[in-house]
Amino acid sequence: MYFVFHGSLDNGKSIGTNNLIKEFAKIVTEPEDILKEYGLITESAEEKEKKLIDESYDIPEEYREIYQIIKDTPVDVNEIVRQGKFNLKEVMQKLTMLELEGRVRRVSGNRYIREE
Repeated sequence: MYFVFHGSLDNGKSIGTNNLIKEFAKIVTEPEDILKEYGLITESAEEKEKKLIDESYDIPEEYREIYQIIKDTPVDVNEIVRQGKFNLKEVMQKLTMLELEGRVRRVSGNRYIREE
């Protein structure tokens, strides 16, 4: 069991905050905590990144590194080549296979995004 308080128990300026904590207040350690509470997001950036990494384990190993580079925002083929240190031909072949499997989708500007 843990006991916490925000400010000094004998300081009148801390009474309001301490009572809020005692009654119902939620602790905020990052901006996402507030957004989650209002239903504006359902997961933090760390949770989202972990989920993206976890999802990649059902991807065939030879495509996994390219798949992990592609996120929720469109990424340019040249950026995939640069980050993965692949040649363009290899990247295009693997992206085609990931597209056929429904894992990624090509969007404008020769960019790719994960398919949800």
